[in-house]
Order: sequence, then C-alpha cells, then structure tokens
Amino acid sequence: MTKESRGTLDYYLLHTDAGHGEPSALLVEEFVLADDLSAARLRSAGWSPAEGGWWSSAAFARAVRADAGLRNRLSAVDRSAAVAFYDRLGGGALPDEAALRHRFRDDMPLASGAPLRLGAGPVVHRVLFAGDPDERRLDRLGAVLRMNTGPGRSEPGLRGTGRLRVNDTDVRWQLRRVGGGAAWCIDVTAEPADPHSLRWMLRELVGVARRHGLVPATVDRLA
Repeated sequence: MTKESRGTLDYYLLHTDAGHGEPSALLVEEFVLADDLSAARLRSAGWSPAEGGWWSSAAFARAVRADAGLRNRLSAVDRSAAVAFYDRLGGGALPDEAALRHRFRDDMPLASGAPLRLGAGPVVHRVLFAGDPDERRLDRLGAVLRMNTGPGRSEPGLRGTGRLRVNDTDVRWQLRRVGGGAAWCIDVTAEPADPHSLRWMLRELVGVARRHGLVPATVDRLA
C-alpha cells in the first residue's frame, strides 16, 4: 500500500455495535507532535448522515480512550476505505487531508512537561495505547512487528522486542503492558538520534498497532 493511498491521518469507522455491524460514522484523527516528538494535542472530527455532517469533539476523542464499549465499536481503516464509506453513505467525494484538517475545531490538549526519567540510556519515546486485544491479535501484531516473543522474556509486562535500520539509524521497539495491566505501550529508541527516521518509525508502528485493535492515546518522551 502506498503512503498516498493510506493517508497521513488516522481513520476509523464507528459501528452500530461491538460486533461491528453496519458502520454509521467516520472518525478522522491526527496527533500533533512537538519538536521533541512528544504528543502536544489530539485533533479529531467525525462525520455521519445522522448528525447532518461534520462535527468535532474533544470529549468524544477522550471517551474513545476511556470507554471500552465505545472503543470496541471502532475499526481502524485506511483512507481508501474511508473514501468508499463516505461516498456510500451519501457524502460524495471525501475531502483531501488538507481540507479535512479544517474540520478539526475542538482539539484535545495532551499533558506536556519535563521528560520522565527511566534511567541511563538513550531517549525513549513511549506510544501509549488504549485497548485490550486478545491473544490471537497480539500474536499477529508481534509477527508484523517482527518481535522476538516467547517464554524467555525476562522483564515484567514485556511482550517482545523488534528492531530495524532506517537511514543509518538503528531503531528498536518494545511492546509492553503498563499501568498495572491497564494499557499497552510501544517504547521506541533511535541510535544515533535522528528525528526524521524516528518520526517515520513512530508513524509506521502506530499504523500497525491500530490495525490490530489498539487505539493510540499519546506519545511521551522518556529520558
């Protein structure tokens, strides 16, 4: 799939029930990252015929992360699927992504401050997710992320580790359970530090996680 067909925004279909019956609305989101690649705010907009058009709600974006029942009604899709849904329900041609950004009118600020400190070593960017995929989806996620998973994991909560060389930068990631088992995260490091490679890798990892039932909540920078 090409970058253009996938799009740079995040798209979801909102279904009528958790069994993913007929979808009734489209949700479009974007995380705005600060210069240090931590998340500064979440922008979102929704569309449905029942609402009479586009709407933007920080409260709804927050509820998606907090309410498992609502979150289970979402399915992550790429832009081509969003285009097809929008047309099928009478919206016509879905606006391009520059135009969609003008639909974001009620941003959700995300906490920012001094980096959290984990100890010595490279800077870690932690992508925190809401959601609780079953073992089958976690196994599939691990396979796509090319992680070394298995019973030999020594760290509590650690699901597996993967790595990739991007533009002369060694990028490493770990999928782990955090918050007493309440959430999942992907911890990402890049050596030597390269913001362009890291930004691209964060985007790719979030895209894979979304397709396997995890909903991104924020990106923290840990020192």
